Amino acid sequence: MARCRFKIKKIYIESFHKDPKKADTYTQRAVKAAQSLSLDLVYDYKEADVAVLFLRPESGDYFNATPGLLELEICENKTNIAMNGDSYTETTVSNLNRYFEIADYMHANNGKVVTSINITLPWILGNVENVSDVLIAGYDTLEKAQLEVMIGAHKPHGKLPITLPKNSQVIAVDEFGKCVTCNDVPGYDKDKYLREGMTYAYEDAAGNEYKLNFGLTD
Repeated sequence: MARCRFKIKKIYIESFHKDPKKADTYTQRAVKAAQSLSLDLVYDYKEADVAVLFLRPESGDYFNATPGLLELEICENKTNIAMNGDSYTETTVSNLNRYFEIADYMHANNGKVVTSINITLPWILGNVENVSDVLIAGYDTLEKAQLEVMIGAHKPHGKLPITLPKNSQVIAVDEFGKCVTCNDVPGYDKDKYLREGMTYAYEDAAGNEYKLNFGLTD
């Protein structure tokens, strides 16, 4: 969603997933991709100039019901309330504290953070976007292809096929199952149906709204 406006020197790579074992597998694949491109790879983020962090969140699946609604926040052990009033915890990405630990260290030491998030659902990105110098939207995109764009081998391009919500309040559902907006209204048009003063799409510090068709053209 944003161009890399800095040169990638020493690079650290790690993937995050709801399943830590899958995260390790994705990390190994990303590392092999970086090695095939002859990048200056380091295996301790404290030695890196740039940390490239791949987030692959998951919420529910096709075969198992969730205790409540699909969770769209990037979270770990978040307490939610089911429709029957029972509380439960939800995780979309495991080891999330480590992700923020790496981001904080990089920024405290003049490093940069590139976050690639796999857009399988309209994720709420507030706590991820604001710690990222570059944010990339992937759609099960191979790590090698993304790294080639980061190092300038290909020009970045692409647009969001969906609108990403600002926060959980704009998609809230009450105890009667009624959503704060009409469910059959697409995200890019929901502002017309929200309470006065509320807007649906996520907006970053630069004023970019993450609506349908937001992105890069070159």
